[in-house]
Amino acid sequence: MQYESIRKSPIFGPFEVMLYSPAMMTNAQEVGDYMKAGSAIPRNLAELAILYIAKDWGQDYVWYQHVPLALKAGLAQANVDALGDGRKPANMSDDEDAVYAFVNELVRNRQVTDQTFDRVKRRFGNKGVVDLTSLTAFYVHLSMQLNVAKFKLPQGGAGIPRRVEAAKP
Repeated sequence: MQYESIRKSPIFGPFEVMLYSPAMMTNAQEVGDYMKAGSAIPRNLAELAILYIAKDWGQDYVWYQHVPLALKAGLAQANVDALGDGRKPANMSDDEDAVYAFVNELVRNRQVTDQTFDRVKRRFGNKGVVDLTSLTAFYVHLSMQLNVAKFKLPQGGAGIPRRVEAAKP
Protein backbone atom coordinates (compact mmCIF):
# COMPACT_ATOMS: atom_id res chain seq x y z
CA MET A 1 0.00 0.00 0.00
CA GLN A 2 1.21 3.52 -0.77
CA TYR A 3 0.92 4.67 2.86
CA GLU A 4 3.26 1.96 4.11
CA SER A 5 5.80 2.46 1.32
CA ILE A 6 6.00 6.21 1.95
CA ARG A 7 5.87 6.15 5.75
CA LYS A 8 7.88 2.94 6.21
CA SER A 9 5.42 1.87 8.91
CA PRO A 10 2.05 0.16 9.08
CA ILE A 11 -1.16 2.16 8.99
CA PHE A 12 -2.10 3.36 12.49
CA GLY A 13 -4.39 5.69 14.41
CA PRO A 14 -6.64 7.95 12.39
CA PHE A 15 -5.38 6.43 9.15
CA GLU A 16 -6.72 3.04 10.29
CA VAL A 17 -10.12 4.66 10.72
CA MET A 18 -9.92 6.24 7.26
CA LEU A 19 -9.19 2.92 5.50
CA TYR A 20 -12.92 2.87 4.71
CA SER A 21 -12.27 5.89 2.47
CA PRO A 22 -8.88 5.27 0.85
CA ALA A 23 -8.80 8.57 -1.06
CA MET A 24 -9.51 10.48 2.16
CA MET A 25 -6.79 8.53 3.94
CA THR A 26 -4.26 9.26 1.19
CA ASN A 27 -5.12 12.95 1.12
CA ALA A 28 -4.96 13.18 4.92
CA GLN A 29 -1.58 11.43 4.86
CA GLU A 30 -0.28 14.00 2.38
CA VAL A 31 -1.51 16.90 4.51
CA GLY A 32 0.06 15.31 7.59
CA ASP A 33 3.37 14.83 5.79
CA TYR A 34 3.32 18.48 4.70
CA MET A 35 2.63 19.59 8.27
CA LYS A 36 5.70 17.67 9.43
CA ALA A 37 8.10 18.70 6.68
CA GLY A 38 6.90 21.79 4.84
CA SER A 39 5.07 23.95 7.33
CA ALA A 40 6.28 27.42 8.30
CA ILE A 41 5.36 26.58 11.89
CA PRO A 42 8.30 25.05 13.80
CA ARG A 43 7.76 21.59 15.26
CA ASN A 44 7.65 22.63 18.93
CA LEU A 45 4.95 25.20 18.17
CA ALA A 46 3.01 22.79 15.99
CA GLU A 47 3.05 20.28 18.84
CA LEU A 48 1.77 22.93 21.26
CA ALA A 49 -1.16 23.54 18.90
CA ILE A 50 -1.79 19.79 18.47
CA LEU A 51 -1.88 19.19 22.23
CA TYR A 52 -4.27 22.13 22.65
CA ILE A 53 -6.60 20.56 20.08
CA ALA A 54 -6.27 17.07 21.58
CA LYS A 55 -7.30 18.44 24.98
CA ASP A 56 -10.13 20.50 23.50
CA TRP A 57 -11.54 17.49 21.65
CA GLY A 58 -10.88 15.03 24.49
CA GLN A 59 -8.76 13.01 22.08
CA ASP A 60 -6.62 10.64 24.11
CA TYR A 61 -4.96 8.95 21.14
CA VAL A 62 -3.71 12.24 19.66
CA TRP A 63 -2.47 13.22 23.13
CA TYR A 64 -0.75 9.84 23.57
CA GLN A 65 0.99 10.13 20.20
CA HIS A 66 2.03 13.76 20.48
CA VAL A 67 3.23 14.28 24.06
CA PRO A 68 6.54 12.47 23.33
CA LEU A 69 6.88 14.37 20.05
CA ALA A 70 6.21 17.69 21.81
CA LEU A 71 8.83 17.00 24.46
CA LYS A 72 11.35 15.85 21.85
CA ALA A 73 10.69 19.04 19.87
CA GLY A 74 11.50 21.13 22.95
CA LEU A 75 8.11 21.95 24.46
CA ALA A 76 8.58 22.23 28.22
CA GLN A 77 7.01 19.55 30.42
CA ALA A 78 5.34 22.34 32.45
CA ASN A 79 3.61 23.53 29.27
CA VAL A 80 2.45 20.02 28.44
CA ASP A 81 1.11 19.65 31.98
CA ALA A 82 -0.74 22.97 31.79
CA LEU A 83 -2.32 22.05 28.47
CA GLY A 84 -3.36 18.69 29.92
CA ASP A 85 -5.04 20.51 32.81
CA GLY A 86 -6.81 22.86 30.40
CA ARG A 87 -4.77 25.87 31.52
CA LYS A 88 -2.81 28.40 29.51
CA PRO A 89 0.85 27.59 30.11
CA ALA A 90 2.81 30.16 32.10
CA ASN A 91 6.20 31.46 31.00
CA MET A 92 5.75 30.75 27.32
CA SER A 93 8.08 32.23 24.75
CA ASP A 94 6.66 34.98 22.53
CA ASP A 95 6.27 32.46 19.69
CA GLU A 96 4.52 29.94 21.94
CA ASP A 97 2.20 32.64 23.24
CA ALA A 98 1.36 33.80 19.69
CA VAL A 99 0.55 30.24 18.57
CA TYR A 100 -1.45 29.52 21.72
CA ALA A 101 -3.46 32.74 21.29
CA PHE A 102 -4.12 32.00 17.62
CA VAL A 103 -5.30 28.42 18.18
CA ASN A 104 -7.29 29.35 21.29
CA GLU A 105 -9.12 32.17 19.50
CA LEU A 106 -9.69 30.12 16.36
CA VAL A 107 -11.13 27.18 18.31
CA ARG A 108 -13.16 29.27 20.79
CA ASN A 109 -14.33 32.11 18.55
CA ARG A 110 -14.08 30.53 15.07
CA GLN A 111 -11.88 33.50 14.11
CA VAL A 112 -8.87 35.41 15.39
CA THR A 113 -8.48 39.06 16.32
CA ASP A 114 -6.51 41.37 14.07
CA GLN A 115 -3.87 41.65 16.79
CA THR A 116 -3.40 37.88 16.99
CA PHE A 117 -3.42 37.53 13.20
CA ASP A 118 -0.78 40.25 12.92
CA ARG A 119 1.44 38.62 15.58
CA VAL A 120 1.50 35.31 13.72
CA LYS A 121 1.89 37.02 10.34
CA ARG A 122 4.82 39.16 11.57
CA ARG A 123 6.62 36.11 12.93
CA PHE A 124 5.78 33.41 10.35
CA GLY A 125 4.47 35.32 7.32
CA ASN A 126 1.28 34.74 5.36
CA LYS A 127 2.37 31.14 4.80
CA GLY A 128 2.58 30.68 8.56
CA VAL A 129 -0.95 32.01 9.05
CA VAL A 130 -2.25 29.57 6.44
CA ASP A 131 -0.18 26.70 7.84
CA LEU A 132 -1.28 27.30 11.45
CA THR A 133 -4.93 27.57 10.40
CA SER A 134 -4.56 24.37 8.38
CA LEU A 135 -2.77 22.56 11.20
CA THR A 136 -5.62 23.47 13.53
CA ALA A 137 -8.23 22.26 11.05
CA PHE A 138 -6.29 19.07 10.28
CA TYR A 139 -6.01 17.99 13.91
CA VAL A 140 -9.65 18.86 14.57
CA HIS A 141 -10.44 16.61 11.59
CA LEU A 142 -8.29 13.76 12.91
CA SER A 143 -9.81 14.16 16.39
CA MET A 144 -13.30 14.00 14.92
CA GLN A 145 -12.46 10.84 12.98
CA LEU A 146 -11.00 9.17 16.07
CA ASN A 147 -13.85 10.27 18.35
CA VAL A 148 -16.55 9.07 15.94
CA ALA A 149 -14.77 5.70 15.64
CA LYS A 150 -14.31 5.54 19.44
CA PHE A 151 -10.67 4.72 18.76
CA LYS A 152 -8.97 3.32 21.83
CA LEU A 153 -5.53 3.85 23.26
CA PRO A 154 -3.13 0.93 23.13
CA GLN A 155 -3.09 -1.04 26.36
CA GLY A 156 -1.03 0.88 28.91
CA GLY A 157 -1.12 4.10 26.83
CA ALA A 158 -1.53 7.35 28.74
CA GLY A 159 -4.17 9.75 27.51
CA ILE A 160 -5.06 13.24 28.64
CA PRO A 161 -4.76 13.60 32.41
CA ARG A 162 -8.14 13.51 34.12
CA ARG A 163 -8.72 15.15 37.45
CA VAL A 164 -10.18 12.84 40.03
CA GLU A 165 -12.52 14.62 42.38
CA ALA A 166 -12.09 13.69 46.02
CA ALA A 167 -15.11 11.97 47.48
CA LYS A 168 -17.12 14.21 49.75
CA PRO A 169 -17.95 12.85 53.19
